[in-house]
Amino acid sequence: MNTFNVCVGHLPFPEKHEHFVDLVIAPNVFKAGGKRKAIVPDDLYGENGHSLSEYGQLIWLNHKIDALAPQAQYVNIFQYRRFVSPQPVAGNRASNGNWIATIQEDELGAYAACFDRNQGGPCFNTPVRFPDGVLTQYAAQHVLEDMLNFVKFLTEIQMFSPLDAARFLRYENIIPACSVGIYDVKTFKKLFAYLERAADFMHSPYFIVREGYQRRSMGFLLERLQSFMILELLGQGAKFGQNMMISESEAVTSTIGRVT
Repeated sequence: MNTFNVCVGHLPFPEKHEHFVDLVIAPNVFKAGGKRKAIVPDDLYGENGHSLSEYGQLIWLNHKIDALAPQAQYVNIFQYRRFVSPQPVAGNRASNGNWIATIQEDELGAYAACFDRNQGGPCFNTPVRFPDGVLTQYAAQHVLEDMLNFVKFLTEIQMFSPLDAARFLRYENIIPACSVGIYDVKTFKKLFAYLERAADFMHSPYFIVREGYQRRSMGFLLERLQSFMILELLGQGAKFGQNMMISESEAVTSTIGRVT
């Protein structure tokens, strides 16, 4: 076996298929199966740690993965309802996102290969092009001020050069839910060391606490940065699979309330 399967999130993976999971990482306590479970509370990262969304748990995993899975070549990251299929998938698409293939929970067993402990290589979620640019898409869905402040911060700490910043802001492609995927462990560690440093934005004077859906602002920003890094740094060497969602409805929904 060369692959370590990790489910990240605030809700458990479907009980019937808990055998797909090697480790559950959650910000709160819930009944969940699997061989191991780690509770990584949001407040580990301070009073605004909730803004990191799943990135808080993934940053923790980056520090622990050598001890948790010393022999693993790949780590397969998925959530209670999201995962990546390395192979094309025919069938239903979400009515509010045609890059998302939707399945019913009772169909999950047919996708056991997506959780195989012997993966053939890394694979990331489906990239999507927004002709008006990722910045416009962010402004439509989130708070534009947060993105502009984030880029200013990355430039000030010299994670971005001015040209990097301009390229990032002009980008047209994004990998939605890009934290989900099959990573080679070395790449995972490099990406999340970089993202952890970027997450220091949360402790800067530029950071503004948001409420409701926007409470996860730091996670939304890190998602855009991670997507940019995958597309830029891995480029043509990356394999992209199918963004999969377990959903009982045609339209996929987002978490609004704060997880406690």
